[in-house]
Amino acid sequence: MALHAGECKFQREVAGKRCDLADQELELFIHGAAAKPRVIVAAPDEVLRDVLVRFEIIKESQDDILVFIGECDEALSEPDDVEDGADTHAPVDVSLTLEVLDLKRHRHVHVHKCRHVAVEVNFSGKTKRRRFSPSTTVGVVTRWARKKFHLDAAAAAEYVLQICKSTDQPRSDKHIGELVEASKCSICFDLVKEVTPQG
Repeated sequence: MALHAGECKFQREVAGKRCDLADQELELFIHGAAAKPRVIVAAPDEVLRDVLVRFEIIKESQDDILVFIGECDEALSEPDDVEDGADTHAPVDVSLTLEVLDLKRHRHVHVHKCRHVAVEVNFSGKTKRRRFSPSTTVGVVTRWARKKFHLDAAAAAEYVLQICKSTDQPRSDKHIGELVEASKCSICFDLVKEVTPQG
């Protein structure tokens, strides 16, 4: 399609009216295994698979990946007596358009080989386990762990997750899927008291 001066890149007819989609381009955050997020821009009427291929996030014939949209916080409503729970956040159909998938609202796209990331959290000689969606943030896992270990609300804010056998304490807005390699669908954390630098 050749563009003429003053024309928008994306156009379509909606109920007999011309709608310029350039004004509605969506800024999306693409998350993947062991990678920093990427920001891309696409039109609402584009098919998600086509967008992912165009930005070289997946290959044309690749079908061994799962795509999740949004952020998952199901663990926060899990009853306290549930052990080894799992998120039900399902992968989406990548043959749908960004508009149908409501990406204008969700904005986050997670491309991963893992359906779940098996998480172990250790605290005070005990371990709690759960299978989280790759789209779950470290903040959600932290709040879940504090609840599961029955930490006093006043003291709970002082505790953060630290990757086992390391000093790495991922930010609360980091997604679990970004912390694991594509071939390894698990991670271990210790719930530790946050050290605040004095100075």
